[in-house]
Amino acid sequence: MSASADTQLAGAAARPATWLDTLRHYRHLTLELAISQFKLRYTQSVLGYFWSLLKPAMVFAITYFIFVDLFDIKDGTDFYGIQLLLGIVVWTFFAECTASSMQAIASNAALIRKTYFPRSILVIAASMSSLFTFLINLVIVFAIAVVLRQIDVGFRILFVLPLLLELYLLALGVSLFLSALFVQFHDVGHLWDVLMQLLFYGSGVMFSLTYVLQRLHLAWAVGQTKYVPPHYLWIVQLMACNPIMQTIEDLRHALLTPQAPWTELVVTGHLAAVRQTAPLDVPWLLPVPFLAVALIVTIGALTFRARARGFAENL
Repeated sequence: MSASADTQLAGAAARPATWLDTLRHYRHLTLELAISQFKLRYTQSVLGYFWSLLKPAMVFAITYFIFVDLFDIKDGTDFYGIQLLLGIVVWTFFAECTASSMQAIASNAALIRKTYFPRSILVIAASMSSLFTFLINLVIVFAIAVVLRQIDVGFRILFVLPLLLELYLLALGVSLFLSALFVQFHDVGHLWDVLMQLLFYGSGVMFSLTYVLQRLHLAWAVGQTKYVPPHYLWIVQLMACNPIMQTIEDLRHALLTPQAPWTELVVTGHLAAVRQTAPLDVPWLLPVPFLAVALIVTIGALTFRARARGFAENL
């Protein structure tokens, strides 16, 4: 019976109607678990919720000091500080969401053995708990930008919600995949820590994609010629395929300032008409981040569905 419920909830790609019905039926339990985890995360700590603000703030302060004050490096756009802060807040959500959700099944062994409910709810609740913190931090970033007058609100802000949904689905898909494997293979946690270090530098947290292009000499002045090593192009194209980088780039444009261009302008080469440079001209890369999110969610759901039957035995 429990395995059947897990199959219904995790098999979103195969049977979306059943998945939605199951999720709707357990929505109150999911929300209660998410709120409980959100409250328990900061219990028995002096500062409580303020830790969720201090961690990205400290990362921002260290990064800003090293790259701006010490080495005098910026991304070439105005308001680098607030854009860096937004990138760190987005990255912190993804890192904390996947880390906490990965252990959602393994850390609730007693509950799984004694109580019937779709096991996927534990992963969804853990991800929602991190989402609550992220949304609060995002509001604070917006307020800071308003106070410092480093924001240009426009019609673009309507795209914030779809971008946040894309980011959450990405984190949820990764969480489903990792949590399903972590039950039996705890090595997944150590491997994911290493991959996160690599992913951090390829996700546009510190620099925009335009700045990376300039540093790799892929955006030299129109009319000039310069040899570009092939692996430089592969690196930049791979970064452009990264859904986290695409989300951070587009959130900067939608939420803060139009001076940070849409990813679409950089990838398709349309930015050349505005800045007289020759950036990437690979329009076929434009849908790749969105396809990657859909693929990751599908793989995560199917992996969770396939391994759900053995959770109780492996815990």
